[in-house]
Amino acid sequence: MNAPITPAHTLALAAIARGWEPKHPLTVSEWADANRILSLIGSAAPGEWKTSRTPYLREIMDQLSEQSSARLIVLMAASQIGKTEAASNWLGYIMAHAKGPVAVVMPTEKSLNDWSSQKFDPMAAETPAVARVLSKRTNSGGENSAARKRFVGGILYFKTAGSTAELKSTSLRYAIADEVDEYDWSTTQGDPLGLLEVRLTTFHDRKLFAASSPTLKDASRIEEMFEAGDQRRYHVPCPHCNELQALAWGNIVIGKKPDNPRRVTDAWYVCRECGSEIYEHQKTDMLKEAGHGGRARWIAANPTAPHPSYHINALYAPLGLGLSWREMAAEWMDAQDDPAKLMRFMNTRLGETWADRSRDLKPNILAARAEPYLLRTVPQGCLVLTAGVDTQDDRLEIHILGHGQGDITWTLDYHVLHGNPADDALWQKLADYLNAITFQNARGRTLKLEATAIDTGGHHTHSVYEFARSGRVRRVLATKGASTPGRSILGKPSHQDVKRNGQTTRRGVALYLVGADTAKHLLYNRLDGDDARPPHERKVRFSQQLEPWFYDQMVSETFNPRKNRWEKKKGKRNEVLDTWILGVAASHHPELYLHKWRKSDWDRRRAMLEPGAAEEGGHDIIVPATAEPAAATETAPPIPATPDAAARAFAAMLAARKNRHGERR
Repeated sequence: MNAPITPAHTLALAAIARGWEPKHPLTVSEWADANRILSLIGSAAPGEWKTSRTPYLREIMDQLSEQSSARLIVLMAASQIGKTEAASNWLGYIMAHAKGPVAVVMPTEKSLNDWSSQKFDPMAAETPAVARVLSKRTNSGGENSAARKRFVGGILYFKTAGSTAELKSTSLRYAIADEVDEYDWSTTQGDPLGLLEVRLTTFHDRKLFAASSPTLKDASRIEEMFEAGDQRRYHVPCPHCNELQALAWGNIVIGKKPDNPRRVTDAWYVCRECGSEIYEHQKTDMLKEAGHGGRARWIAANPTAPHPSYHINALYAPLGLGLSWREMAAEWMDAQDDPAKLMRFMNTRLGETWADRSRDLKPNILAARAEPYLLRTVPQGCLVLTAGVDTQDDRLEIHILGHGQGDITWTLDYHVLHGNPADDALWQKLADYLNAITFQNARGRTLKLEATAIDTGGHHTHSVYEFARSGRVRRVLATKGASTPGRSILGKPSHQDVKRNGQTTRRGVALYLVGADTAKHLLYNRLDGDDARPPHERKVRFSQQLEPWFYDQMVSETFNPRKNRWEKKKGKRNEVLDTWILGVAASHHPELYLHKWRKSDWDRRRAMLEPGAAEEGGHDIIVPATAEPAAATETAPPIPATPDAAARAFAAMLAARKNRHGERR
């Protein structure tokens, strides 16, 4: 007698049948149209997914399909245009159809949790095709947790950009890198995207989908990836002349109230070919792509590039699923006097990088301002020397600054000492170099170094403390960059050495916080202002002996008004900038207080070091830079020390006045 067929048998037989059934070719858009259910929790249009509502996403999603040969797909887009939904559709397609290990990487823990609760969890609950393949087992063996989900035929990992190194023992077939411009690229683990790409190399049919709104010009990773690809833009037909064109913000015309030019009444588009006016209600038909009832299509500007890359802005947003053109125009008008708002509009509405043109300082422009004075000599007007030292794992970089009245600075030397900062021999080299500095001006007077600031950041904090404590060089400040913006260039010290009773001692080493962002604003404002000043009045001065890499590092960062912070441009080094800031911070040493000197203080110092300069009209006496550029390495020969009676006399005068009046400048 035959045994009865139980429900368990039925499920098992069905699973076996599905396993033997050949896999039919299926694109991501076809899978989404047939299976994806949008939830009220994360969608403005809940219900069945319809690619026809956002037709520009069809090709992007289909590039992610199994049969596509693309291995890297890049999408630089405005916010709320559908890029996250496209990624979610691909994830559902992988779990229900393509199979394999997959990772979703977000910038932060918060963004990962938001995505999980608003996108993945609703899809897993309301899309039956996804729910069926998810493992229903509890957290047995860690198969289902906040960090990973097991599904039939694969496993899903949830990661933040700072934790991609945790995947180093994991092979991935697929990866979604969302909002890559928000990743922290300064992690000690290395480039998060690079680490992710390494995890994908095991599979010959691997795919990486990188999507993001861009941020800063020269610091945007998604723009770099877009430009390295074939640069596709969605071209739609003009309803009047039928010519295809990509929608651009520059073709939007804004209607305003006559009595209030900031009040937007309407906005429409002007065809770049025939000049006809296009109104937003016509957009629905314009968006329909070729092969699906329309003529719109993606067109590549660089078709021979190695991977497909896409750009789309919010002008394409379907009616009812984004801001209208009039609402975008109102945002644009409101942002005109606010750089932070303007940057947000450029990034999130236009999907373009932000470049602050008022601070668009180019290295070649700075190099063109260089003056014909020799490094390691002192131009007229330079009366005080300070140094800034940056600590790296294999070297020390030293920037010698000269200071003059009116906030003028000169770069007088840039020196690199190679070695391990954990080795005292390197610090002895630094002491020998700094103590040997006795630069000579055109009148034969010598200037010695009066203060030095050394960065304690990185892996060698206590080595810096020990050097500052040792007294091998006078007036050494151990410094650290302040974590909050708007701090003074040199803050109050905090004492680091502790006595046996647990209390700090004022006789030990002190740590000074440096307001690096304040100093960077100061520098960039001066550099920007120098463009309109005659050479002898410029605030930031350079020698013609400095090499091009010096200027490249000098302007290696850009200010992000949306995040209120300075960010390093992609692929740039910034030691020259950092050491300039440290050199200025050293001039604020509590025994120097150069920023508080009065005219009478400068006059006395000038009388000692530049006798007769006032009678000569104050113009620079320059030692021509006819020699070869000095090498910025430890082989640069030190200038022999000579007595500096004038400097000692001036210091004694200041000390005497301080003792008499208790005055601190």
